[in-house]
Amino acid sequence: MTDVGGGPDRGPLVVKFGGSAFADLGGYTRVARYTARRIAEEQRPVVVVVSAMSGTTGRLQQTLDVVADTPPPQVCAMLLTSGETVSVALLTAALDAVGVPALPLSAAGTGLLGEGPADRARLIRADPEVPLSALADHPVVVVPGGQAVDADGGTVMLGRNSSDLSAAAMAAALGAGTCVLFSDVPGVCTADPYLVPAARTLPEISYEGVRRMSRHGAKVVHESAVDWAERGDVRLHCRPFPWTASDGAGTVVGQGTEAAAVVAHKSSDVWRFRSGRERRAAARGLLAEGLRGTEFDSASGTYLVVPGAVRGAAHHLLAARRHDDLCLVTSLRADGRAEHVLVSRADADAEARRCHALLYPDPVTVAGPAAPARAKRRSPHSDVLSGPPPVPVPGDGAR
Repeated sequence: MTDVGGGPDRGPLVVKFGGSAFADLGGYTRVARYTARRIAEEQRPVVVVVSAMSGTTGRLQQTLDVVADTPPPQVCAMLLTSGETVSVALLTAALDAVGVPALPLSAAGTGLLGEGPADRARLIRADPEVPLSALADHPVVVVPGGQAVDADGGTVMLGRNSSDLSAAAMAAALGAGTCVLFSDVPGVCTADPYLVPAARTLPEISYEGVRRMSRHGAKVVHESAVDWAERGDVRLHCRPFPWTASDGAGTVVGQGTEAAAVVAHKSSDVWRFRSGRERRAAARGLLAEGLRGTEFDSASGTYLVVPGAVRGAAHHLLAARRHDDLCLVTSLRADGRAEHVLVSRADADAEARRCHALLYPDPVTVAGPAAPARAKRRSPHSDVLSGPPPVPVPGDGAR
């Protein structure tokens, strides 16, 4: 069995499961059974990269925010990577329960090396020898997504939503022809299907096409994951999980062209600057710390849109004013143009649907099935490490 046509794949099978696969504890058993079936069918070792249970990292961040305003990056990395560590342990236990001996790996066992701030390090190397030595004695290794080690051997975090990056980099290093990325959407879609029910699932898209979508804020495939996959000649196969025939074949990232898409930046903050010079300086400062923003001008001013609640961003934005009532909606055209419009947050969903209808006015002629509209699920177990939602600690009256 292969995930993508064109003959048998090469190297180990590398699969990644997003946090939605573990929305309930039964998800670990479902993933374990799927993995056992793939081993039996393909007779090759498997690397399983796992995310934290959906909602876990956000809850841990909320808890940390209550305790300290500016904790050291090493402390952030230690806490925020613990959700993936829990998933590694639970999936390894589930694999053992279905008769598959698996080896749980820590960040040091991935062969991934990062540099920079510990809570958003940049991946600079993927050493195949480390995971290959583990695969020599075990048919399956379970890997924490979004983790690496620095030059001193300390665990670092590769940023939020970076399990894709871990999987793509390990696939490239291990010589895998395909890396399968499982998530809660049918594949790479022309808009967020949770916001735009008419969004289409693209059967294929080029590396540059999905990279451009990610660069403009779409939560598709991590931008750096695309870079590693392209350099390693790895196809990225984006699929839903649990998989059924009715979900279609997903999206193959590699060959193909770019595609038109709509991005609603609902989890980002809109900052207005007095001049383009101030905005450019802020954007450069953020980028140097691994934080990419979207720059644009409109009749009402000069703006920079930055992912919300990101540590380390505030001191670059002192010259700007945040507009909590505004949301950016971006239309990406297949010819490379990007068109931005600011709307009130209350109108963002409707504007995204309107823009998508302009890009795809005739759904009958658009390739790919319509993506289903569903509600995002947060695991009821996501507070296993932090308990009930944290509340601010009142002052003790000390002076």
